[in-house]
Amino acid sequence: MQPHSLWMLGWLVAFALLGPACSGPELTASRDPTPAASLPTPQLLYEDITLTQAKPDGGLLWRLKARLAKYEPPPSEATPVQLGSAHLEAIEGEFFDEDDRAVRVRAKQGSAYPSQRRLELRGQVEVESERDNLRLQAQRLEWLPAQRLLKAEGEVKVELLEDQGFLQGDRLLMDFGQGQMQVENLDPTQPIRAEYRAPELELAARRFLWQFGAGEVQALGAVEVYAPRQSVRLSGEELRAPLPLTELRLVGNAKAKTARVSRAASLEAQEIRWRIGSTQLQALGQVRYRQPSQALTVSGDRGLLDWQSNTIRIQGNSQTHLTLP
Repeated sequence: MQPHSLWMLGWLVAFALLGPACSGPELTASRDPTPAASLPTPQLLYEDITLTQAKPDGGLLWRLKARLAKYEPPPSEATPVQLGSAHLEAIEGEFFDEDDRAVRVRAKQGSAYPSQRRLELRGQVEVESERDNLRLQAQRLEWLPAQRLLKAEGEVKVELLEDQGFLQGDRLLMDFGQGQMQVENLDPTQPIRAEYRAPELELAARRFLWQFGAGEVQALGAVEVYAPRQSVRLSGEELRAPLPLTELRLVGNAKAKTARVSRAASLEAQEIRWRIGSTQLQALGQVRYRQPSQALTVSGDRGLLDWQSNTIRIQGNSQTHLTLP
């Protein structure tokens, strides 16, 4: 079957309603004063159909292929120009971004509402964007092409392509216009967990924000980072890192620990930076180094911890506190 648009479905309904009246027998002179019962709207079903929604300039907003499509006319009180909806099964297709690059989608079921410029997908939804190097899985998805927004809920999992890592949460919002993606849980007290494989990192935070346009990733709220190969643990109120990941910046009550120096020793500051793969941690602002095993505390404005040379250097208004036995 050739591709159909949802507007064509509306015309087909009109044709189905008007066709029998145009081809019926002539009316006789005698008329029955009893009003005729209204005919039910015929149900239109299509198999192996392609649906599209176009931009005003002629480009495509989305294109979907479905094994089965059921057309539902608009309510009786709708305006004459309002279109109905289409309910779909076994869906595959594409969304198109502002540069006409395709984002591939797949789902068990879905509904298209062209008058609202809205598309819903349900049941084992999969989305893949090679441009953004990610694959998305969820139970429900909503695509708003006019706003360039994609919303997903229910067992959301985002995988970075080429086996680079993943993260999981309850809800996702992707803004293609702004080039950003946000993932969070419905319960804000429950952390979102993410894993990177290159470099090897484990992260947890209350919210993750990817700025694809700016090339940056942020983690907000009770951030924790663990690098197993270097035995480094970092924490803070906010994490900022470039894409691809080369350096981590923990901001706000930042803390760092590494078993390479001492399991009990800790470095605290307003900001801690770590260039991934290096053996040094840089601390800025209200720096404090504690080593409880030696009852030692050193504070200052700047600090540098190097576990390869097993040294800590504190500079700027430096003070040393040693508790005597």
